[in-house]
Order: sequence, then structure tokens, then C-alpha cells
Amino acid sequence: MGELSAVPLVPAVATAPETDCSLDLPTAFSGYLERTRQALYLRLGAAPASGLLRQYFDRGKMLRAFLVFAAAEAVGGDPEDVVTAAEAIELLHGASLFHDDIMDHAAERRGIASLHQQLGVGQAIVVGDDLLLRAFTALAEARTRHPAGRVLEAMDVLNQLARDCCRGQFEELYAKSWISEEQYLDIVSCKTAAPFVAAGVMGVLLGGGTQEQVAQIRMYAQQMGIAFQIDDDLLDLVGEPGLLGKPVGNSLAEGRPMLPLIYLWRDSSEAAQAALYRLGREGCSRDELVPFLKQSGIIDRVLQVRRRHRDAAIAALQNFTDSRGSHALRALASRATGRASW
Repeated sequence: MGELSAVPLVPAVATAPETDCSLDLPTAFSGYLERTRQALYLRLGAAPASGLLRQYFDRGKMLRAFLVFAAAEAVGGDPEDVVTAAEAIELLHGASLFHDDIMDHAAERRGIASLHQQLGVGQAIVVGDDLLLRAFTALAEARTRHPAGRVLEAMDVLNQLARDCCRGQFEELYAKSWISEEQYLDIVSCKTAAPFVAAGVMGVLLGGGTQEQVAQIRMYAQQMGIAFQIDDDLLDLVGEPGLLGKPVGNSLAEGRPMLPLIYLWRDSSEAAQAALYRLGREGCSRDELVPFLKQSGIIDRVLQVRRRHRDAAIAALQNFTDSRGSHALRALASRATGRASW
């Protein structure tokens, strides 16, 4: 795990109250999100399996595109100027989902059968690769609205963070369920947080932000991405498929590292660890694990960690001006990381 970039320490910040949030985000950018969706339909018109792809993009929440628009406006930019960047991040995210579903043997995505179930594994891999290439094509078109140097910088950001995402996914596939918390955070900061970081940094860059604002949005997006993955871990254990976007219990069944299980392993006796290891090999159900996680206080501890990362994300915005964009960023951090409630 040493070659993964270190995760920044979470600053000590005042804790905001835990809320039972939906993903209903402010409507400030709804028009831009719809324009992005329509632009995606046009861009996918010549893609392999374009009709089928539209069904998946129809059902996406477009959180990362929302982040692009909010970040651009938070630094005084015009959301109109970052539509192609929003397209790019949604295409990149779509590709990662289709590849993830193959690796996780997921039967469902966004309420319908997963792409590889409908087309076959080989075809789904090719479609995902095609989406990756289209993401960079979309971002390159930003040069019609921005200086070439700024667009090149944004493309470098997307390239680096796409590679971080791949590295995190690779490390996760090699990892066992019972890795350390530090290893887990390394994986998550790449696999899950990197697309959020790409979205935020591209929004600030193309919105005309300063390097200080780039650093702040990077911290915001990384901490939010970590909190988002912790939320996914909780949803995998007790959530509903509609909130998770894929079958619940899938990560547990595939033996993926999950923060509640990492704490369970770390706090168990050697005999209990041996039993957990055996359960990991033989498979265990959510119904077996969740009562023990609750009784042992592990769920409460995970909720506290999720809250700390969420609050650190919001604290990173303290030097942003009071604007519609900065308010939207705070709302995104609160609502996208509060889907799992107890």
C-alpha cells in the first residue's frame, strides 16, 4: 500500500448535528444538470449500446456534475462555461461503475440489470473503455470557452485522478477484509474520493479560481469522498438498493474492505479473529453481523468517523465567499454523506 498517496489528517472541527438526509439537492443547478444530461445523450448517440447506456445515465443522481457547477460558481465562475467538464466527469464515473460491477459480480445497477448482465462481460468492458475516451474528448472541447493552458491543466487533473481511481480499485481487489484503517483510507481516498476531487478541481480551475482555492476544494472533495464511501459501507450492511444504487450486501459478499468490519477485527480477541476469518471465507450474512456491530458500539463509532470527515469537508470551504455556489457545496457534503441513518 505504500505507493498510494497519504491521506491528509482530518482537522479538528466543530461537529455539525447528524441528520437524516435525502439526496434532494438545491435546485440552483438543476437546469445545468439537465443540459448536461441532454448533452450526454447526444454524445452517446454513436457509442456502442447507446440506447442501453441512456437508461443508466437517465437514472444517475449526477452528484459529481453538481459538484463541478457548484465549485465553478463558488469561485465566481459561470456554470455555463463548465458543462463539458460536467459531461466528462459523468462519463468517467459511468465507466468506473460498469467496470466495478464486473469485478463485484453485481447483478443490478441503478435499478436495472447491470450492463455486463445485459451485454456480456467483454462487451461491457469495451463500453466502459469507450466512455473513458469520450470523457477526455468532452473535456477537450472546453477550449472553445477557456484558454488552452487552463484546459490542459484540467485535463491533467482528470488524467491523474482517473489513474488514482484505477490504483485504488486495484489495491482494493488485492486487499483482504481485515486490513488496517490506514490501508482502508488509502484505498478509499483513491478509488472513491478521486472522482469527487476531479470534479471539484476542474470546476475551480475552469471557474477561474486561485491555487489556494484549488487546494481548498481538493481537501473538501477528498474528505467528502471518504465520508461518502463510509456511508456506502453502512448502506451495504443495512441499506436499501434504491439508496445504494446497486444490490445491498454485495461488498460484504465479495469480501471488500469495509470500515465497520475493520473495527470489528481490530477490537476482537485472537479467537474471535479466527472465527471472523472463517466467516469471511465461508460467507456470512448481513443479518448475522449487524446486531453484533450495533451492540458492540461499532456502528456508532463509524458514524462518528463519517461525521468527522464530512465536517472536515465543510470546514475546508471556510475561506470561500458566501454565495450560491458555496452554499450548494455545503449542502452536497451534508446530503451525499448522510444517506445511511440509524
